[in-house]
Amino acid sequence: MKILIASALYYPHIKGGGEISTQILAEGLVKQGHSVSVVTIAQENGEEILNGVKIYRLSTSNIYWSFNTNNQSKIKKLLWHTVDAYNIFIKSKFEKILLQEQPDIVHSSTIEDISSYIWKVSKLHGFKVVHTLRSYTSLCPNAIMFKNNENCDGQCISCKLITYPKKILSSYVDGIVGISKFVLNTHIKSGYFKNARKTIIFNPINDIDKNLQISKKKNNELLFGFVGRLEEAKGIEFLLENFPSDKILYIFGNGKESYVNYLKKKFDNKNIVFKGYAKTKDIYTTIDILIVPSLWNEPFGRIVPEANSYEIPVLVSNRGGLPELVINGKNGYVFNPNNTNDFNEKLNLIQELYSSENMIFDSKTFKENYIVQQYVEFYKDVI
Repeated sequence: MKILIASALYYPHIKGGGEISTQILAEGLVKQGHSVSVVTIAQENGEEILNGVKIYRLSTSNIYWSFNTNNQSKIKKLLWHTVDAYNIFIKSKFEKILLQEQPDIVHSSTIEDISSYIWKVSKLHGFKVVHTLRSYTSLCPNAIMFKNNENCDGQCISCKLITYPKKILSSYVDGIVGISKFVLNTHIKSGYFKNARKTIIFNPINDIDKNLQISKKKNNELLFGFVGRLEEAKGIEFLLENFPSDKILYIFGNGKESYVNYLKKKFDNKNIVFKGYAKTKDIYTTIDILIVPSLWNEPFGRIVPEANSYEIPVLVSNRGGLPELVINGKNGYVFNPNNTNDFNEKLNLIQELYSSENMIFDSKTFKENYIVQQYVEFYKDVI
């Protein structure tokens, strides 16, 4: 099968889990004997082959490349979103690759910068289109639907206006994949992807060296960990305010310097250690229990199966797709961040779980081969 994957970013340009998942999928498809090309946005045009994947890098057709979004003014960002919603300027570049590759399926893995306009271009040339929902970017310019420290119940007026072209273009999609039931249902409720077949396929994670599990440090006292960007939506303040003073908590991740300094000053406790950035294997061979206290509705939460792959139980908030990844009493627990008593209760339960022999970790659901095969079957179904 020939697959053309459209991705806003591709290795080595990585902002988050979407790019990691896209690369795992692309290279996994190649391993299974499929022909895979990726079209992505970069600083300048270029072509290369990486691990069997042919990569077309296109210079941006918008007012700036969103990989450099941090230095842009609010007005420029608004203009960028307006263009991105229906970016006709990318048509000729994308069309040339599309007609050259003649794929069996066009799969948009992440759509920012590429623009959902490619759905229309692909369909007008008779190609089947699949899209994976990894965020709320089709519903909200900020992609998280989180404002004033609260989750949005639906689209506000400004979001509806800015993203309306994406809603219209979603009718050209033949197959839609949610990385969780939550993110898929959120889009369906808003009237998107009315003509598409629908399925749920979790994000894949990289296989790990089993020796890392065996060599995991066992401490006299449990080490808890937080992993992620330090910002309000991630629930870091909730965690620091409610974490017991007699336990040790390692904070892995960075954020805006002013906010990180504020956290360090406010929570200047000996049991809370800010570790900054660290490699995945170094984190999970250090901590014993992971806490994911997100306040926003995370579409998935890659760190949950990652931690589980190191046989680390996870305590997660009941937000977004996170509860779909946890079976209470098996690989972790789910708590309600609106209820501090529930958090404290689940914190005690997960310590008991860690000390018991009752932990069970899913060894298949997030494996590369399993996820890739699910996509192949869905491609076939759509075709």
